[in-house]
Amino acid sequence: MDWLCRLRQDFFYTFALDVLCMTVSYEHRLLFRHEGPLDMEVLPLLVHTADKALQKEGAKPPLRRRIVSSLIEVAQNIIRYAAVDEKYPPLLMLSRSDQGFVLIAKNLIHCSQEFFLHAYLRNLIQMPREELERLYYNTLTEGSYSDIGGAGLGIVQVLFKSDSFEHELMPAEGEYSWFTIKATFLL
Repeated sequence: MDWLCRLRQDFFYTFALDVLCMTVSYEHRLLFRHEGPLDMEVLPLLVHTADKALQKEGAKPPLRRRIVSSLIEVAQNIIRYAAVDEKYPPLLMLSRSDQGFVLIAKNLIHCSQEFFLHAYLRNLIQMPREELERLYYNTLTEGSYSDIGGAGLGIVQVLFKSDSFEHELMPAEGEYSWFTIKATFLL
């Protein structure tokens, strides 16, 4: 019976995400969406497409750089850390509202990462901007990198560059959870 609950949960989450996407594209104008395999070969095309969409929307160069660099950071985090399941590919989405732009990234993570990720993000979100900046530069100068090449700075950069940041962890099928980031960039 537990598998049925999981299946029902996954179905309603997927349905809710579809409704969210429809709402986002209704309330916001959808500029860019990629749902599928993501690797370092695909990333330059995605960056170019998003940058062109931002140019077409009239986003000024400093704002475009903040959004595009944040897109790169979340995409690299997905490439490095996401659980891979062909049935549930990662999602990157960029939309426009009256107030600015919204970047959404969604990917699977292993359940064992959920507690650490939630605690890490909660800690970062509570930090004052100056402390985030100090953490960023200290990590760069100390050179503390993980085994797979990351220094944990991607999320810090997105937090630092965005005007608001939200995250959500939701149960997915089996031993996985959905990790979703929403970063807003005001005009």
